[in-house]
Amino acid sequence: MRQLYSRLLICLISITIIAFSTAFPVQEAKEKDWFPYYDFDPAVFQSAPRAYGPLTRWWLPGNDISSDELQREIRMFADNGFAGVEVQPLTQGLNPKAPKGQRDRVYSWDTPSYYAHIAALLEQAKESKVIVDMNGGSGWPLGGSFFDPKESMKTLAVSDTILGAGQSFKGPLPKPGNHAPKATGMMAAMMTKNFVDDKWAVPLSIIAAKVEKVTDHQTVLDPKTIVDLTKNIQSGTLDWKAPDEGKWQVVVTWKIPSGEKPSLIASEKNNYVIDHLDPVVVTKTYEYLLGRRTGLNKYHGKPIRAIFNDSYEFHTDRIISPDFLEKFRTLNGYDITPYLASVFQKGYDHPVYLANMYVDAKPPVVFNEKDNWRMMHDYDRTINEVFKKNFIGASNGWLGSRGMLHRTQAYGFPIDVIGAAGSADIPEAEQLFAEGSEGYLKLVTSGAHLNNKPVITQESFVSILRAEMTTPQKIKMWADKSLACGINQLIYHGTPYKYNNGEYGPEGWNTWSSPFLPFVNFSTGMNETDPFWKDVKQINAYLARCQYALRAGKPKTDVLIYMPFIDFTEDQLATNPEEILERGYLKGIEPDIQGFGVFKAPDTRINRWYKKLWPIINELEANGITWEFVNDESLQKATLIGKNFAIAGNNYQALIVVNLPFIDLNTAKKINTIAKAGASVWMDGALPEIQPSYHDFDANDRLVKQIMEETASQKTALKWDFKPYKSIVQKINFTGKMDFTRQIVREMKDGSEVRFFWNKSDQWQTLALKIGSEFRDYYWLNAETGQLTKGQATATYDLAPYGSVILYATSKKIPENILSQPIASSRKASEIVKVENWTLGVDQTILKDQNLKDWRQIEDLKFTSGEGIYRSKFTVQNMEPNANYFLDLGKVYYTAEVTINGKPAGKRLFTPFELNITELLKAGENEIEVKVVTSRRNGFIGEAVKGNPLYLQFKGQEKTTVPAGLVGPVVLKKL
Repeated sequence: MRQLYSRLLICLISITIIAFSTAFPVQEAKEKDWFPYYDFDPAVFQSAPRAYGPLTRWWLPGNDISSDELQREIRMFADNGFAGVEVQPLTQGLNPKAPKGQRDRVYSWDTPSYYAHIAALLEQAKESKVIVDMNGGSGWPLGGSFFDPKESMKTLAVSDTILGAGQSFKGPLPKPGNHAPKATGMMAAMMTKNFVDDKWAVPLSIIAAKVEKVTDHQTVLDPKTIVDLTKNIQSGTLDWKAPDEGKWQVVVTWKIPSGEKPSLIASEKNNYVIDHLDPVVVTKTYEYLLGRRTGLNKYHGKPIRAIFNDSYEFHTDRIISPDFLEKFRTLNGYDITPYLASVFQKGYDHPVYLANMYVDAKPPVVFNEKDNWRMMHDYDRTINEVFKKNFIGASNGWLGSRGMLHRTQAYGFPIDVIGAAGSADIPEAEQLFAEGSEGYLKLVTSGAHLNNKPVITQESFVSILRAEMTTPQKIKMWADKSLACGINQLIYHGTPYKYNNGEYGPEGWNTWSSPFLPFVNFSTGMNETDPFWKDVKQINAYLARCQYALRAGKPKTDVLIYMPFIDFTEDQLATNPEEILERGYLKGIEPDIQGFGVFKAPDTRINRWYKKLWPIINELEANGITWEFVNDESLQKATLIGKNFAIAGNNYQALIVVNLPFIDLNTAKKINTIAKAGASVWMDGALPEIQPSYHDFDANDRLVKQIMEETASQKTALKWDFKPYKSIVQKINFTGKMDFTRQIVREMKDGSEVRFFWNKSDQWQTLALKIGSEFRDYYWLNAETGQLTKGQATATYDLAPYGSVILYATSKKIPENILSQPIASSRKASEIVKVENWTLGVDQTILKDQNLKDWRQIEDLKFTSGEGIYRSKFTVQNMEPNANYFLDLGKVYYTAEVTINGKPAGKRLFTPFELNITELLKAGENEIEVKVVTSRRNGFIGEAVKGNPLYLQFKGQEKTTVPAGLVGPVVLKKL
């Protein structure tokens, strides 16, 4: 999550499996079973099956559930357009002082009763054709009380002692010390750990070295004086005498359980997080949670599609695996064992919201002050490899052998997001992590595309500290931003099980906005009690059409941007200055709320790199060039195809290398090779002169400098200043610069293309394209309605504020009977009448002769939520028979249902809040009624103002209300 608590869900496909050609690489059998390849079919798009719809994360209050209610809610999800659910039993937002019987039920996860309830759920899911993804156990990270604590998650720890010249040490090894401040207050509560016995600690390195200096809580040791003290240990006692000259430090580096508890687990036993980097423990865990003991084995693969593991929010200082030291030697060419203490850092592998308390932490000892970062890099590189193999690989393997997939948010500690995402069966992103920025979302989708993962999910429609701010319009904006980044299966975060024992208001339990956790909240808890639930089926129909289109064929990307970093954490990302919905914040509409979980990015190499990169990305986007990231691992696999290069069957026209602080030696060699062979390499900024590894770094730095200078001298190495993107060959081109849009492209086996365009601006914009002669025809697809209209000679389309459209260009003949006539655009219509003097009714409050305004400006309504009925009259003179008449409602917060002269004119959930009412108008006087539905936030704040304890989470939030009502102006337009 941002990272903080939460995560995801996913979808199925029912289309004939088609063999892949070389250009469409073969997937693993289990992925093909769930996600068979298909080409786009406009007829399917029009009424996209529910199987292409979104999922929702379904929060259960532990095991205080009933089989009947679970089955009812499964049917409810199916009726409202959800493809599936992700089942997550947890304790978030529940009453900690509930009666004993209630608490006993909540905390009885992993009991026969719980599995009986889940079996009933799964039976109904099979009948209702609802996909089920199961969370890995209860809470996260994966864990419980069903294994020996010695098999729990491991961390490095360091102990040390100083000896004077000639001084002897005889006794037990010093215990691990704490080299950073102790957590206090709320942090202490979040970091509460289980008992860890000293006997579980295993020494990995026992050395002594001469002290060169002590500076700022860090000791610098002379690497030439390192003494291996392992041989001096007998019966657990160290016996060693320091040399007669200088000060010496004995340093012991340990492997020891972290003691971390799974967050929000519905069990009151001593629950530990499992050792995620021990594949034996990982497979034992899945067998325990999903095997014959539980009865869930009969549902493997039907309807259980996947097991989900949330973002890896380890309370671990420095991750270590059983095979780590051997793997390190193989990858990096030297033995890290004597230097282990120099790569230990308190809080290093913690999630950002916890690592912040260790902001000034550093390794307790170093052997090379200037270049210790290189050892840190080599350690991170090794962790990336063992995590992908030992956890993601082990998970993929165990689940795949039983007909299931592994879905995961493969990040949370410093990591190569591209590589980790690409290693999962179903990689997942989220809108809580890294500000929900496209700079992070594209890391996940790039990893998936580079490794041919057909479905990429996202924990969606959620932001921190914005409870009750999720509206249909915002859902669509969030969705469109993510779809344009390559996400193609959205998962609501999420839906609370219907639950209320009197400790909540009438709406019941809202998992992430609760009076029992008032200091933190998240924006979405979408179930039957939400005012916009009645619209969710229509929203999901839109999402299903988009997701059907964006899973067809395969991705088509013009250029790759080399991403050199393997230690990405969310706080280091600098967001795009042109980006919207940062932190889920809708500027100009919502309050800018600061608080727990909201932080400012530090000035780091990654942060600076992104800042310099964004102008390049924005120029690519404005000129219609599609781009993705590439990491060392994938780039080193590149092969030449003519003047282009390919990775895993995916073709690219250029590689962008910009502002690199360093570059991997093997990557530099590969770039040099493909540039010499004719591939385009676009460069900006100073050439990198170093590589990041510690091994032989002086010689390898010189070699990298030489290689990159040689690469830059090639004819194919082009400076960004010369706008090399003008040479990119596309079948469909922008006719000019369009900096308002984002797009994603999918290519079919016959060369047809599907392009999704999103207008990220709050103004009407015109999309203008040049369609290549390769295509017989092109069509504009409206995902809101399913309508297809044939394109005209000039390929232009008016995009509403925050609007989207799908273009389908093909050589196939589309049946005429599925096409619609072009719909008149209101963009050029002229205003003829302004509707004024409204009567507004909200519950028992009736306000007459009103000018339209935000309810917050009306004393009687400023802390009110609900449904408002607006009524007025207007007169139309001289109606023209061939004209179109549009009703423009102006600003609407948040949905509007319109009646004209007693007849329904339609309902709008999204921009533009306009309706063609030509058939309903009459000459003379007309009556209008507009039913507007607001969010619940202002009303809940009002309850808190009254002192209602059921809304404690909204206490003191009077300055964070949101717009409400019909603000207008409401005008009639004629075209």
